[in-house]
Amino acid sequence: MNKRDDILQAAERLFYNNGFHATSTDQLCREAGVSTRTLYHHFASREALTISVMAARRARFFSDLLPAQHPQALHRLFEALSEWTERYGAQGCFFVKAWGEYAEKDAMLAAHALDYRYALRRYIADCVADEALANAVWMLFEGAVISALMLGPDAAKHAGEAAARLLDQREDRP
Repeated sequence: MNKRDDILQAAERLFYNNGFHATSTDQLCREAGVSTRTLYHHFASREALTISVMAARRARFFSDLLPAQHPQALHRLFEALSEWTERYGAQGCFFVKAWGEYAEKDAMLAAHALDYRYALRRYIADCVADEALANAVWMLFEGAVISALMLGPDAAKHAGEAAARLLDQREDRP
């Protein structure tokens, strides 16, 4: 692995577990095993690092999904959420955390965080091609993210089953 990736992984882990503002540059460097100079060689600023972490996490999550037109796309979405919860923990949405910390402090970083939410909502809408159903599935997904705090990965499984029932009901209509 290279130093840039080490920094991204350490930053993502620390930001998610400790918060963006509560994570110091010294902590980042210690966790990544790099000097401050190396950190700033790869990322011109703390904001550039934060944007890169968000971009990497977003790309990784979306790479776990199927194309929206695939018949199993929604099933895979909830399955991926369950896997992520199992792997990274159930401490809420990384992007909602970012938005919460930056909403009143840095409009650019807040917009980057919110853009993930919009992209995920568009993905769901593309999967079902029905606005009302897309809203229902979206709310199930969002609820699963929060419910995972208490239920763990099973929250995504239950939400996925509910989404499947909604899809089945829509398909059963004349």
